[in-house]
Amino acid sequence: MSSAERDELKLLQQRINRVIELYTLQKTENEQLKKQKDELEEKIQIDQGKIKTLEGRYNKLIVSKALIASSNDVHDAKLKVNRMVREIDKCIALLNR
Repeated sequence: MSSAERDELKLLQQRINRVIELYTLQKTENEQLKKQKDELEEKIQIDQGKIKTLEGRYNKLIVSKALIASSNDVHDAKLKVNRMVREIDKCIALLNR
């Protein structure tokens, strides 16, 4: 085997080693990203559960407030409720992104 052939073989081996190294790095990064994705999905599910709980509590509060409110208070309460519902909808939209 000539010197030129040995050099080409050595260069080929270096390139193969570099490809293997890059593959390993990408594989590690991919595993980290999958783990992060799973954690974020779990957090979203927890947050959605909290939202449902808060919506239930909010609806109970509205009903109880409506039962004890006077006519002026009912109008004010409706305005406040509408504002809160819009804020909740914005929060849900942000979570769904």
